Amino acid sequence: MFKKMLSAFGLTKAQREEVQREINLYEALKAHTDWKKRLMEYLDGRSDEVLHPHEICVDNRCALGKWIHGPGKARFGEQPLFLNLVEEHAKFHYQASKVVEAHQAGKAALALQILSQDFAEQSRKTVSSLSKLNAIVEGTEPEA
Repeated sequence: MFKKMLSAFGLTKAQREEVQREINLYEALKAHTDWKKRLMEYLDGRSDEVLHPHEICVDNRCALGKWIHGPGKARFGEQPLFLNLVEEHAKFHYQASKVVEAHQAGKAALALQILSQDFAEQSRKTVSSLSKLNAIVEGTEPEA
C-alpha cells in the first residue's frame, strides 16, 4: 500500500528535501501529540495558558495547518493521503476546541469525556495520517 502511495506522490530526493525545508513533519506530529497533555493541564488548572475555543478550532493557525493550506496543498493537492490528513487535522482542532468549550462552560465531566474519547480518537487518526505522510517524505515507508 505504501508503494502505491509513494508512486502516487512521485517524490524525488530533491522534492523530499524541499518538503523537509518547508515543514518538519516530525515536529508537527510532536506538537499535535502534545495537545493532550496541554489540555489535561488546562483542565486540571495546572496551566497558565489562555485557550480560546474559537481560535483552537481553526486548523490553519498552527505550523502544520499553515503548511497544509499553503505549500502542502500546492504540492500534494488531491492525493488521497494528503486529503485524509487535511480532514483529520481539521477534526482534531474541532475536538480540541470542544474540550476547552466544555471546560469553560463549567462542564468538567463533559470536558474530560471529550478529551478521553472523541479527542483521543481524533488525535490518533491525525497522528496516523501525519506519520504516513512523514514516512513518505522521509523515504522510510515500509516495504509493501
